[in-house]
Amino acid sequence: MIATATFAGMPQYGLLTSFIFCAFVVYRLGLVIYRLYFHPFAKIPGPKLWAVSSVPFYYRSKVEGSFHKQVLEAHKRYGPTVRIAPDYLAMDGAIAYKEVHARRPNQLEFGKYPPWYGLPRNVGIVASHREDHRRLRRGVSHAFSEVALREQEPLIQGYISLLMDRLTAYAEKGEPVDFTRWFNFLTFDVIGDLAFADPFHALHNSDYHPWISSIFAGFRGRALMQVFVYYPLLRPLAGILFRSEIKAIKDETALSVAKAEKRIELGADAPRKDFMTYILRNQGKSDDKTGITQEELLLMGGSLIRAGSETTSTALVGTLFILCKNPRARQLLYQEIRSAFSSESDITMVSTSQLPFLHACIEEGLRLYPPVGYVPPRVSPGDYAEGLYMPKGSQVYVCAWATQRLASNFADPETFAPQRWLPKSHPLYENKFADDNFAAFKPFSYGTRDCIGKNLAYAEMRVTLARLFWKFDLELVPGQDDWMDSQPNTSVWHKNDLMVKLKPVAR
Repeated sequence: MIATATFAGMPQYGLLTSFIFCAFVVYRLGLVIYRLYFHPFAKIPGPKLWAVSSVPFYYRSKVEGSFHKQVLEAHKRYGPTVRIAPDYLAMDGAIAYKEVHARRPNQLEFGKYPPWYGLPRNVGIVASHREDHRRLRRGVSHAFSEVALREQEPLIQGYISLLMDRLTAYAEKGEPVDFTRWFNFLTFDVIGDLAFADPFHALHNSDYHPWISSIFAGFRGRALMQVFVYYPLLRPLAGILFRSEIKAIKDETALSVAKAEKRIELGADAPRKDFMTYILRNQGKSDDKTGITQEELLLMGGSLIRAGSETTSTALVGTLFILCKNPRARQLLYQEIRSAFSSESDITMVSTSQLPFLHACIEEGLRLYPPVGYVPPRVSPGDYAEGLYMPKGSQVYVCAWATQRLASNFADPETFAPQRWLPKSHPLYENKFADDNFAAFKPFSYGTRDCIGKNLAYAEMRVTLARLFWKFDLELVPGQDDWMDSQPNTSVWHKNDLMVKLKPVAR
């Protein structure tokens, strides 16, 4: 069939194609002009390319993993509020924590963004709306109370003892230890037993449980899936390009549900108390202030495991790396711990809470290497923050890594300086840190949505590091100076092995 000629001798299908192309160009050009000059964020500073397209943001944050470094440089150049995409802002946490993340009485909430968590809607303790979150948090809070934590100390200490036994075996053979791996084994075993009375046996087997492997693969997969949420036309490619990551997410979800269902069957009167003991007591209650549904229980299992394991192991290995790079701080920590305890059995949750320099080292490690590099975004309800109107659906990000390295918040921001966290009466305290803005330091998030398990994380870190530094001299294997700087971050860190030599302390 011969196409009908037009006035210019061009076939009709060619004219139609040209029209569609021109219309698309005009539309995109108009969109660029709108985003640069007429968008509500048009006056917010930032790179022009970021203002007109979301591609740089998604590539840097979800694919390359360099977003945290880009945001730090942007804050240094443009100030505390930076436009990082057409509808997204990055705010210095010193501002955003109180304006966006804090409780806003009688105001609309800056809510969670479900696709960030791989959820279809605002459900579960990590992504629910204000009222549901309040109900869920009340329902689980007793599981994370100081009383419950003290009850579980023998279990936690047992896993730390098993870790110390494994490390001693390496030290006696003169072999270096991969602490990225072994801290993962520890924290996953602890949270698996605390949450479900069913550990992963990673320490015992010296290897990852399949669920743990799925969780790590799932972190990468969830980051990549967020790109396809924003660009739905590309979704068919996801199943082709990221088949293994998608499978990992499905496997993790299935294992999580199976583990939760198995524990739910035991009920609230299981032989040993765990987190689910407290949570199940609220299942099906008519009191809507604490009641938890079956769907919420099943979702909670995976959330507890992910939140209570990888973040704590990251904090431990990051702090260990920094201490190995700072011999003076390491020596001071040796002195504090070894002078405080004559026996390893004296090292407890309570006794380690009385060690100011240990606490300072942990806080400074969290400042330089927060387990969550940038906080999950908050979605504007169509309201003001810091005097700026944010259209409904626009998102606000806080890059904790960047916030905690800004000179406007901390003196000598790139320096590992535990003394900034010491009380002023401590002989090692330095007055140059007196003006540090500690309100900008929120490694466990902030407000009513902060990490419910932070007391557990701190206790686990204190006891683990105290026993490690009491028992061994530690030295970084050469060639790892860029271990931290080279890591991609897609909110979580994608860590390499951290090899450390151990020498048992003679007593």
